[in-house]
Amino acid sequence: MSHVKLMTTGPYASVLQQDGPASPATSQRLADLRRRLAATAPPEIRDLVLGFTSLSVEHRPTLSANARRAWLQRAAALPRDAAHGRTRTVRVAYGEDADAQALEARLGMPFDEVVACHAAHRPTVAFIGFTPGFPYLLGLPEALHLPRRDRPASRMPAGAVAIAAGRGGIYPSASPGGWWVLGRTDAPLFDPWRDDPAWLGAGDTVVFEPVGIDALRSAPVRDPGEGVLAGADGPNLEVVGAVPGSASLQGRPRWGGGHLGLAQAGALDPLALEAANGMVGNPAHRAALEVLGQPIALRSEVDLTAAVTGGGVSVTLDGASIRSWRAFAWPAGAVLELIPDAAVPGRTAYLAVGGGYRAQQWRGSDATDVRAGAGGSGRWVQAGDVLPLDASGTGPPLPHPGRPVYSARVAVHVHPGPQYAPRAFDALVSTAFRVHGVDRTGARLDGPPVPWEGEEIESDGTPWGAVQIPPDGRPIVLLADRGRTGGYPKPAVVDPRDLWRLAQARPGDEVWLLDARRGEVRVERLDSDT
Repeated sequence: MSHVKLMTTGPYASVLQQDGPASPATSQRLADLRRRLAATAPPEIRDLVLGFTSLSVEHRPTLSANARRAWLQRAAALPRDAAHGRTRTVRVAYGEDADAQALEARLGMPFDEVVACHAAHRPTVAFIGFTPGFPYLLGLPEALHLPRRDRPASRMPAGAVAIAAGRGGIYPSASPGGWWVLGRTDAPLFDPWRDDPAWLGAGDTVVFEPVGIDALRSAPVRDPGEGVLAGADGPNLEVVGAVPGSASLQGRPRWGGGHLGLAQAGALDPLALEAANGMVGNPAHRAALEVLGQPIALRSEVDLTAAVTGGGVSVTLDGASIRSWRAFAWPAGAVLELIPDAAVPGRTAYLAVGGGYRAQQWRGSDATDVRAGAGGSGRWVQAGDVLPLDASGTGPPLPHPGRPVYSARVAVHVHPGPQYAPRAFDALVSTAFRVHGVDRTGARLDGPPVPWEGEEIESDGTPWGAVQIPPDGRPIVLLADRGRTGGYPKPAVVDPRDLWRLAQARPGDEVWLLDARRGEVRVERLDSDT
């Protein structure tokens, strides 16, 4: 009989923590438990995300402790799966995009020896997580063990074969990351249109084959958003100008894909999204154009009713000023511009149009998952794109809901996180931080370094709003496009109902994390043979 701890990590998430070290047997047991839990899940369950020794459960706050325990008992009664796995060959151009000098210095061996050691081992896939199709690999030789980067890099190259914290991994797409790169592969790790989008799965064995860079096939030229952004018969919006990486179609979050590494996605400020849709008569969570603090200009082919909510921008229509947080008429041929304005509080804006956009529906949501290349607009919107509009009718517009106050002093509530430690938690709630920057993956904060004295953790699920502490001690609050798993400690979790405030925060704004504990029951110990 094994022992499992059940921990609450705020009102929206719980963690099942398995005793014992990471191993292929533990990974197989957890993958089977996830299958059984998914088969018996109550409607409050949103996602089940595997880690090396844990299973993270994201749920609605209405899931009671009794309902959670009954669910676990139903899952335990189901039959187990037999262990299985395939052998997959991964071709690697070692040295491409590699951190060769840093690896030599940290490991104390020439890079050629690093390559030989890595290419000789045969790792096992523990689980898929972090980003779409990312495999976490067990079995890295001890000679290649080294800690993660002190601060995650803002961009790891697509196809990067990497190591950190005694584990291996492969980055299917460009993304932030804290691992060290040995080379690059062309393995087809993720394809959103396959029946099974992830090429690797728990229990698979990986064989690394060293090749030259010329042997790798070029990535196929495939624009995931082309069908959405090339326009269609019927009314369209033409994107006259946009800053790359700043605008996408976002609506309702996408649940149920965390075990594949899919982003939760969805609007960073759902209150502003709902207000914009309501003022033009759309359903509250219909996808709208989310713009992250950068200018954008669009021309409509038809007469529209539109509304801009959120903050941080001035709005003009053919050069004439337009009030945000009010519905307005947008004549055919007129150019609408959202222009960053330091005098307007906030940072993230939403543009809704009557009838809505014909966003791509994928796995139950019309929100864009940029790294998966699917849903919503399929990718970031850029100049020259054409956004198709829905020509169907709209409902009655809702009254103006009132503009929220976007303050340069932001206060959010925090609960104990998966790696709760009193000293780190107390440091988070006892001082002010400053916003360094905010994007769809997270809000990066500056301030006194938060102490973390525990050991490096095994990668596990990252709840919505988790406060992650990299080795440099500067917190990162994880948002909608976060990696779904990660290996930095998370001593606290921001209440998701407060995250919209960070979506509207600007660099330099003050942030206070307020202790939300009110007699919370945090840990149960379960005796389980699951």
